[in-house]
Amino acid sequence: MKHYLFAFLISLTASFLVQLPAFAQKKSKGINIELGGGINLSSAHVGGYYSHSSETTSRFSFGFFADKKIIGGLSARSGFFYNGLGRAHKVGEMEMQDEFSFFTIPLQAKYSFNKSPFSFYAGPQFSYLINATARPDASTRSLMTENFQRVNVSAAGGLLCAFNSRFSMGFEYQSSIGSNLDKEYAANLSADTKYQLNAYSLRAFYKLSK
Repeated sequence: MKHYLFAFLISLTASFLVQLPAFAQKKSKGINIELGGGINLSSAHVGGYYSHSSETTSRFSFGFFADKKIIGGLSARSGFFYNGLGRAHKVGEMEMQDEFSFFTIPLQAKYSFNKSPFSFYAGPQFSYLINATARPDASTRSLMTENFQRVNVSAAGGLLCAFNSRFSMGFEYQSSIGSNLDKEYAANLSADTKYQLNAYSLRAFYKLSK
């Protein structure tokens, strides 16, 4: 079932991307489509079984974002993107990395300042976990997907700066709401065990319609 859902999401995304340029030209709908991508500097708040120190690691993030103007400078913001998260840590003398791959849909409010290149946004985002792996070295990967929740909710907020009518940059912070661990798996660990992903993101955006 999980493989069918994964294939459906890929097919849906590919179909939408093919139609993006035509869809972006429908200005009467008041929807702006932006392609964006960049780097997540990700870590995790951990405790209990995972209480060893957690350090930042870099992952990629890319996809599309859509803004629908509501009134004045207020817009609704959504989209669909690949969201790479993770952390670096040590087990004894071994350098480890935990890597997570998500499909994420934001549902946020955005406010643009009048006659200013700056805007900010905030709100929840909903993610589906594609896979989670532990990497003791560059050539070894161990799947641990079943230890984590497939569907996750996080809070995100950020600042955007438009350099012209097409190009902009954005800085964002995102953090999972509650622990990312699967409840049945966590029930077999100590009561204070937690694993909460978070990240700072820097992305560049290209708007498909002026």
